Amino acid sequence: MLTPSEIELLRQDLRAALKALGQDEIDDAHTLMREQGFRSKDFEILQRAAPSPPLPSAAAGTVVVTRRINKASRTYVAVDGSTWLEQLDADLKSGVFGRRK
Repeated sequence: MLTPSEIELLRQDLRAALKALGQDEIDDAHTLMREQGFRSKDFEILQRAAPSPPLPSAAAGTVVVTRRINKASRTYVAVDGSTWLEQLDADLKSGVFGRRK
């Protein structure tokens, strides 16, 4: 039988395992949006961890960025060392998410 503190630790580990991104990457995505003339609050960033990452210590998964006002959406692969932020920046610049403010 697990103690309440052990159960809480397992819950924390599960929540961490379900995330593909760190907060710094999310902050960087919001910065890119603002730099390209968008309001970051107009976007939703959903992340899903891969069910079995390629390496036990590597974070892996997908990131879905959606602009709420027009429902424009793009899915990016997020693994350790991936270029999803550069891809997002290119998509923002090319109009994938629509017109700026």
